[in-house]
Amino acid sequence: MNDIIRAMEERRSIRSFKPDMPAKEAISQIMEAGLYAASGMGKQGVITVAVTNKEMRDRLSEVNRQIGGWKEGFDPFYGAPVVIIVLGRKDIPTHVYDGSLVMGNLMLAAHSLGLGSIWIHRAKEEFERLASAFL
Repeated sequence: MNDIIRAMEERRSIRSFKPDMPAKEAISQIMEAGLYAASGMGKQGVITVAVTNKEMRDRLSEVNRQIGGWKEGFDPFYGAPVVIIVLGRKDIPTHVYDGSLVMGNLMLAAHSLGLGSIWIHRAKEEFERLASAFL
């Protein structure tokens, strides 16, 4: 079996992360893997942002917790020190599919580097809520 298929079979969602920040090189490699995801009509309409600042990461976690309706103190990012946000341009009809393919690449890349990952929803709701707080 080749390495790519093996990674697809072995990758699992992780719900408990070490607090250690991955090396910048690893984060860069993961982010770059997202750039190579297929996209509808070759539009490349997905934007990825790596949040490594703990204060910002914790703020996003709290907003995500509120939207998800969990009790205070719960971390919907399960302690992950890095959050990679995947956003799709709404003016591109395939933005949801494109973003999904990027997420798959990101998670497989993390796995290939010995890092765990999990897909967490609610980015759309988070950014709508945060944007309204600044308007």
